[in-house]
Formats: sequence, structure tokens, C-alpha cells
Amino acid sequence: MRKHLMPEMKEGGVNVTPLIDIIMCLIIFYMLAAKIGVSTGAEKMELPSTLQGTKIEMANTLLLNVRSGPLNDPIVTALVDKEKQELKLIDRSGGKVTEPLLETLKALRAKTPEFKVIIRAEKDLSYRFLEPVLLVCAKADVKNVNFNTAQVQKERIE
Repeated sequence: MRKHLMPEMKEGGVNVTPLIDIIMCLIIFYMLAAKIGVSTGAEKMELPSTLQGTKIEMANTLLLNVRSGPLNDPIVTALVDKEKQELKLIDRSGGKVTEPLLETLKALRAKTPEFKVIIRAEKDLSYRFLEPVLLVCAKADVKNVNFNTAQVQKERIE
């Protein structure tokens, strides 16, 4: 019976299998990191809290940040065309009266019938600042308006 000998090792042969595994892990890491870095236009604010809620998809969505402003006018900011803008309810500058928020909502609604609006407001914001924004959304015929809140963990009673 003949013994089987080990094949001779050739110098310079590199096993690239572990290298391919590392490269795949790096690709996945950078894909996830790029997704996390996408801005939605959300400003830092203390949100009202809820015990129950639903997860909202961000596709075809405009996020409106609403803060109290002077003279009962809310300050509304949003990320429009990858640029953060203040969208006034009524703009009287320049000699003519325009409605930037209404015009923006109508333009986005015309592009996508399933267009959604998510409103982020301060925890202690008075309703008088929120009402005009809701009326403009209704005037622009936005069918899906949601509110962004912070979720509170239920305490377990045992």
C-alpha cells in the first residue's frame, strides 16, 4: 500500500478567503452608517410623550418642526429640497402676500398622491400655534397627518 504524501507548499500563495469576509463586513458597516447619517430635518426639541404609538414610514414624507413664535404666529421649519427652510404661513414681504407653507405642501402633494406630513412640536406648545398648521395641511388636501412623540416605557406592576 502506498502512502499519500502531503502536496508541496508553494511559496507566495495567499489565501484571500478571510480578506473577502473582512471586505464584506466593511461594506455592510458603511452601508448602515450612510443610512444613519441621512437627515430628516428634525430639530432638537422636547416632544410630548405617549404610551402607545405606531411606527411611521418616512417615504414621501415632509417633517414639520413647529415652535411658538411672536404674535400668535408659529415658526415652521422643514427640510425642503435637501435644505432646511422656514416656511411661513403668510409672507407679506416683497409687496405681495404669499403662503409658502401652503405652496410647498401643494407642490409636494402634486408630485405624490400618498404624500404624508409629520408634525413635531414642543411638549408645552399651545394649541393656538398648532391649529394654523393643521388648517394649512387641510387646505393643501394632505390626507395623512401624523404627530411625532416620544415613547414612554410602561412600568410593570407585579
